[in-house]
Amino acid sequence: MRAFPVLVGVSLLLSACATAPPPGVVPRSQEPSPPPPTVTWVSEAPVHLTLGTSTDLSGTRGLAKAVVTVDRITEQAPCPTKAATPKAGQFVLVQLSAQRTDAAQNFGMAVYDWFTVDKAGKETPASAGLVTGLCITDGTALRLAYDASGRTAGTLLLDAPSDVTAILARNPNASPPVTVTLDMPAR
Repeated sequence: MRAFPVLVGVSLLLSACATAPPPGVVPRSQEPSPPPPTVTWVSEAPVHLTLGTSTDLSGTRGLAKAVVTVDRITEQAPCPTKAATPKAGQFVLVQLSAQRTDAAQNFGMAVYDWFTVDKAGKETPASAGLVTGLCITDGTALRLAYDASGRTAGTLLLDAPSDVTAILARNPNASPPVTVTLDMPAR
């Protein structure tokens, strides 16, 4: 009976030797795993939209997966319903159109936070949701939902200073937030 513990011990020692790698060799299970691939297609570059030019936002982090066109920017625009007056100096009308590039049902830019930038570089909220809702009641406001063909379009009315130099659309749900700049047309 005394031989049994010795046999078990020898047996365990031999089985450990049989599976142990030679000195200096790292077993495959202990090799460090390669780092996960990084996503390189997502751009962090600033995005500028220019009047009349279509821009694909799909490759930029936190932006709508769509090709967006600024169709019109009009300064000194009226409020058709006369339900609001500009607090910052004027209303600026912005017409956008978009074609989605994925299966999204909604156009994110319709609910971004909108700002204006004046000549001094000061950024001010443009109250786009409120002003547009009060002034554009004929169904031509910028739509959130894409139609059956994956398109959407519409108008925003922004409260802007008289010396507005740029309009910003910011996605506050991206972390950190992502901003698109709409360049004002030449005056």
